[in-house]
Amino acid sequence: MIYTVTLNPAIDMTIYIDTLKKGQVNRSYCCLIDAGGKGTNVSKVIKALGGQSIALGFLGNDNKDWFLKYLKDMQLDFDFILVDGLTRTNIKIVETAQKVYTDLNQNGFEVKKKDISLLFEKIDRTAKTDDIFVLSGSLPPGADEDVYVELIRMLKQKGAKVIFDADGKALERGVLEKPDVIKPNIHEFKCLFDVDENDLNSIVSSARKLIESGIKKVLISMGAKGAVFVTENMWLFAKAAEVEVKSTTGAGDSMVAAISYGLSQNMDDVSIFKLALACAAAKVSKEGVKPPEKNEIEEFLKKIKLERREGNKCKKYFKHFGNGR
Repeated sequence: MIYTVTLNPAIDMTIYIDTLKKGQVNRSYCCLIDAGGKGTNVSKVIKALGGQSIALGFLGNDNKDWFLKYLKDMQLDFDFILVDGLTRTNIKIVETAQKVYTDLNQNGFEVKKKDISLLFEKIDRTAKTDDIFVLSGSLPPGADEDVYVELIRMLKQKGAKVIFDADGKALERGVLEKPDVIKPNIHEFKCLFDVDENDLNSIVSSARKLIESGIKKVLISMGAKGAVFVTENMWLFAKAAEVEVKSTTGAGDSMVAAISYGLSQNMDDVSIFKLALACAAAKVSKEGVKPPEKNEIEEFLKKIKLERREGNKCKKYFKHFGNGR
């Protein structure tokens, strides 16, 4: 079973406007509201791929009804721990004239020691050998970086597979526990290593240090510059797909969903990376944090072109993007 753990979920409000004018009254022409948070977004895409997951984590008691109804309507399984306060609302402003994306993220509810203890007890009872746990997203007030450290340690002792996607100090501390897979974007990766984001070799060599430490797979997303996937046996690179970007929110989560689904289906590394790229491309073509549909993912999957490298060898794989890319 795949479990997604979201410690700091959100209600995502995406506002579309031509141009945001500071200090003035602005009127949007479209507003979308979705249940979000990184793990929640991962569960949505797993569902779209035909997989099954159970969403765990915390949820604010004061506005839980709307959030839970959304998940039920999407036919997602969940088992949240309710805590005092409101689940935060994150506002995404999309300026369509210049394609500018602005996020206004709130802190959300504050968790207490008893809440964290309940979470650990639930996961301890739930986790079994070969279960897949996705730990992703920011930490709510009241939780420090050691929460992820302790969760990874406990899950590894249980024999579960851990996919970890966080940033800052939480990422720095979490990787020391050797999760099976990490999925930082390039800015998060630079919290771990002083790399030049324009130098692919420096990114790969740094990722290999993580592989040597015991992490099995590292996927680094680089936005319009593409993505890199480093494993024990090879590394893969792909340019970003040509796609009309409608919302970047959830693109990385879609990649994480593809990894977790791929592992659950015993897919090989090349196929997992292809699926991750297709899921991300399909996601950014959707407005708000709506998950892509399976047929949309399959269409992008047909267009993927990878470079596969083993030692000094380099091979071209699969079909080209669009006009010969």
